[in-house]
Amino acid sequence: MQTVRVFLETHICKAGESIQQVGENEWEIQKWTARTYKTLGNVLASDEYDIHPPEDIVKMNLKPNSRRDSLPLSAELKQEALLKGWLVQEIRFKSDGRTPLSSSYRMGPGLAEYERLKRQGVMEADELLRQTLLGELEISKSVLQDSFIHQAQKFIVEPKDEESWGKERVRKFTEFLIAYLQLKRQQSHMEFKEIGAVYYKRIGGSKVFDAYREPFIGRIEKWIDAPISEIGIVSTGSIVPIFFAGNLTGEFSQYSIGTVHATTEIAVTDESYVTTATVLWLVENRAVLTRMAKEVDFLKDTSSLIIGVDGQIRGAHRKLIQQLCRNSSIQQIVIWVDYDTAGRIIAKDIANFTEGRSVRFIGNEGNVFTSFREYVEWSETISEAEQEMTLRGPAEWRKWISR
Repeated sequence: MQTVRVFLETHICKAGESIQQVGENEWEIQKWTARTYKTLGNVLASDEYDIHPPEDIVKMNLKPNSRRDSLPLSAELKQEALLKGWLVQEIRFKSDGRTPLSSSYRMGPGLAEYERLKRQGVMEADELLRQTLLGELEISKSVLQDSFIHQAQKFIVEPKDEESWGKERVRKFTEFLIAYLQLKRQQSHMEFKEIGAVYYKRIGGSKVFDAYREPFIGRIEKWIDAPISEIGIVSTGSIVPIFFAGNLTGEFSQYSIGTVHATTEIAVTDESYVTTATVLWLVENRAVLTRMAKEVDFLKDTSSLIIGVDGQIRGAHRKLIQQLCRNSSIQQIVIWVDYDTAGRIIAKDIANFTEGRSVRFIGNEGNVFTSFREYVEWSETISEAEQEMTLRGPAEWRKWISR
């Protein structure tokens, strides 16, 4: 713990200044030269301090460099805060060394120590969570796929989160992974809410992870390149639809060219889809999908299948696309997304898991790119735009896939 003197020298004194106690709970700010010294101000600060400030003091969110001319506190609490070292009062003098120039309240050593211990406690708790997760992953290696284990280990050991998540979201995701792994060893399948309910063992536990459902599921699906049901989370409280136009055949279903169809993440997991199409279009927006679905002759003549990714690639999209690339005679993949940052993220994601295939990226000027690098370099030189702004028609679409 810092002494009051060290705290005042560190946070109150400016360069070349020093502090000297001149009375009970009173300190003088001085500046010495080779021959003389100046009195620059006074600090009202208790000799000793308490490290248990009340909530009214904590919630002011004072920092060591904060200065407040006034405080939303009662006179009694303000006096107590000064006596117990939660606050100090800094009074700066004019050049005569006597006349007050300014007066401000500052964080005191008691409040500073409380915040330090609080940060230390959070760091220790976070480290315990990290070590617990690493232990759970080690135990779970025999029951989970290598890609999940590797990505989870990478997530927990890297100092900077690759998704740029905040500390609270990272902390909650760590808890979610621990809870999932512990439950996975007890049962092979589970519902999303069951994970929190079993882990926290209290009323409301099932809802703890609800606010993070989409980002958590999305991240895990990216890790495993499949719907989250692949690792046993069979119900997330919602069913992800996949909209498409073209022929598609599974073990329990069959779709033909003529309109927009929909399958689900559950069907993609349970079936193994194939298509006779040779050109696979992956489009970001439903408006583009519905427009292209109306051009039946185009779909038949070019042997095309169009899948809408609805603004983000989910595990179900990945699994379906991988099934088609593996089971069918797809010769060309056409990626057509919005011309903005989100569109580039989607395009990059698709390019990564379709690596090795012939891929084309569509520009908004009818230009076609055969590498993601070239597409990105071009897209960074134009104004952001939506697919629908340059929707065009079958004649133009045919040119894109025949170049």
